[in-house]
Amino acid sequence: MKTVLTMSILAIALQIAPIAFPQDANEPGNGPRHRQGGRFANLSPDEREKMKAAEQKAMQDPTVQAAKEKMRHASKEFQDTMRAALLKADPSIQPILDKMPMRSMGERHEH
Repeated sequence: MKTVLTMSILAIALQIAPIAFPQDANEPGNGPRHRQGGRFANLSPDEREKMKAAEQKAMQDPTVQAAKEKMRHASKEFQDTMRAALLKADPSIQPILDKMPMRSMGERHEH
């Protein structure tokens, strides 16, 4: 139960972070080049390859796969709950929400 709660909180935090802390693409380090490197941006090419290989191997672990599935579920639940709350707060935003794709955490972090 503690793990599910922790994963839910993490998923919510990751969903809210871009809204709470928007980044200006014109600031150094926030442009498309910086995002391409992502979390491996500060690593040497050799270190990047080692990390990618280790990550691929770790993703085969059944406990990692189960945790990822829990994260996807928590993210979907958060998105559905947030969408309902947004519509409750202002039903007139329905056409705006319809224009916005709802992507899950899993889709954002697929390799």
